[in-house]
Amino acid sequence: ADPEVWKDMILTNIYGVGLTVQHCLPALRESKGQLLLTGSAAGRVTIPGSMYSATKWAVSAIGYGVREELRGSGIRVTLIEPGMVDTPFFDEQPEHALKPEDVANAVMYAVSQPAHVDVNEILVRPTPKSQLNGLG
Repeated sequence: ADPEVWKDMILTNIYGVGLTVQHCLPALRESKGQLLLTGSAAGRVTIPGSMYSATKWAVSAIGYGVREELRGSGIRVTLIEPGMVDTPFFDEQPEHALKPEDVANAVMYAVSQPAHVDVNEILVRPTPKSQLNGLG
């Protein structure tokens, strides 16, 4: 892939996450809030030649590191890791993909837990067509 495309992806998916965490921490420490980071199912597997997958691995690493750094602070850290989501990113609608509201439901599950519950990760994927048993 074009290294300029890599650069933009790395700046967005890694540097952007780092800056967001750094700038949110003061408010999170004050509010004992919850940090949500958007990873990807692609960040849980090795996809040869995929810089996207590598950047999403990095998001997971940032999440794990921040969680350890904040241990005992009352701040919860959750990684939301969706599989393919039907968004305008795709030229054609994927055959089976999550809807944006499916990801939103996962987020709402994590943030609706009582303060003593920390949902560390949510990996949410579309059901493969072969598993829909004629429902899709």
